[in-house]
Amino acid sequence: MWLCKFKIYDEHNVFRKLVEKNKIELYYYPVNYYIKKNKYFFIAAGVIRGDNKNKFFSDLKRLKNAKKGRKIELLEKEGDFFTIITSHDIYEEEKKYVNSFYNPAIIHHKPIIFHKDGWEEWEIFSLEREAIEDLISIGKAVYDLKLASFQKRKIKNFGFMTILPELTAKQENALKLALEFGYYNYPRKISLDKLAKIAKLSFSTFQAHVRKAENKILSFLIGSFKK
Repeated sequence: MWLCKFKIYDEHNVFRKLVEKNKIELYYYPVNYYIKKNKYFFIAAGVIRGDNKNKFFSDLKRLKNAKKGRKIELLEKEGDFFTIITSHDIYEEEKKYVNSFYNPAIIHHKPIIFHKDGWEEWEIFSLEREAIEDLISIGKAVYDLKLASFQKRKIKNFGFMTILPELTAKQENALKLALEFGYYNYPRKISLDKLAKIAKLSFSTFQAHVRKAENKILSFLIGSFKK
């Protein structure tokens, strides 16, 4: 397989604008697209990270009433995760872009990451080198594409969003806090009892959230290795 990493800046992308506005990060996985009544329909799933996620979703919902440009046809969310279908009119000059970036010969190795600075981070792979070269060519011409790497290598896995076990909000927040303050560093920078105080929870409650989250993730990973 051919694996390619790059970043692009699309000044017209509505997701980029909302990510920058609300200072969050978006992990966006394009699934497919189809054409109906002279319109493109794009299907995707995403995960939001950041404090302003509710504001992001509120802004996104306003696109349901958009008169021009990209419009929301369906938006369903559960916590940080959402599925979405958007649409926009078909313009002749855009057909080449859509055909290249949604080429079925290309697979997303990881979700697209929309960073707070407006750049999108892509990691894709394909059996066909030409498909990726075509995308790179258009990306450089239209989206200021910056190529990080392009090489032939074996693919061991790729990042569907549902691949890891689901954590509760309390378990996820406990792990985030532990990572942020260096609990998993070597040597450790903080103890569980200090993290519990930061989280304003009892030691036993906070420890339970961390241990249960660790158990879910490790059980999944070790089980995958056994298979």
